[in-house]
Amino acid sequence: MTAADRIKICQLVAGILVSDEHFSEAEQSFLQRVYARCGLPTDEWATLEPIPVGEASAALRALPEDARVKVAALLVEAAVADGVVDARERVYLLVAAAAMGIDAVVMEQRIARRLEIYAERGPASTP
Repeated sequence: MTAADRIKICQLVAGILVSDEHFSEAEQSFLQRVYARCGLPTDEWATLEPIPVGEASAALRALPEDARVKVAALLVEAAVADGVVDARERVYLLVAAAAMGIDAVVMEQRIARRLEIYAERGPASTP
């Protein structure tokens, strides 16, 4: 995966994290971990330009096919990072699911399952 692809993934994660107009400490920490995991300079995560929901489909389709499944899971983790999936985050996830050919019901099941896990164990320690 190229550096541009890794940046795009981080921009998608940032897009879902700010889609509800609330960027909590848990969400900021999550984005920092994703940024580091992608091998990007960790001091630059705060200047990342989020990809808005209207541009998410095109951005996802531009990623390599093998990265899309991982990105779908990562976006669900991002949405759940603060323990709440706002309606705007849910829309972002459903747009992403459609772009990747994932059935909306399957995406809703993934969201529900991850929220259950969050309620049982708390936030994921790694993205």
